[in-house]
Amino acid sequence: MTDTAPYLPDFAPRFDTDLVRPYWDALARGHMVLPACSVCGAWQWYPYEFIKCHADAHQDWKPVPATGTLFTYTVVHRSFLPNAPRDTEPYVSALVELDGIPGVRIPTFLVNLEGRTPAIGMRVRLSPLPRSSYTAPAFEPVGQESRP
Repeated sequence: MTDTAPYLPDFAPRFDTDLVRPYWDALARGHMVLPACSVCGAWQWYPYEFIKCHADAHQDWKPVPATGTLFTYTVVHRSFLPNAPRDTEPYVSALVELDGIPGVRIPTFLVNLEGRTPAIGMRVRLSPLPRSSYTAPAFEPVGQESRP
């Protein structure tokens, strides 16, 4: 298994809306922000055009920890994309729970595994993956510990 996701589609996510632009802009700068309800502070990911809990609320984009725990993962052995090379190396697609951000799981990739096998509960930190047209969310292992 390689340490990066060798064949990710290299087309930019939708930047034509303020709904998600802060997320992608922050990743390009090497950190992460997520929206929270301006009334109760509840985190809302993926952002919606309306706030679930308060009709008169808006989304406040706030910095979030760059660390978390591997919630689940899968090793992708072949691409389902039509233009992917047939000899694409396996990569790890994952969901990460960020520290202190209840109810949010970030779809991501694991990188820089350095021979380690992913494990549910593994501690990870943000390691953005620059592409030619955007920066993909990616995480790498931190230390050897994992949550029971």
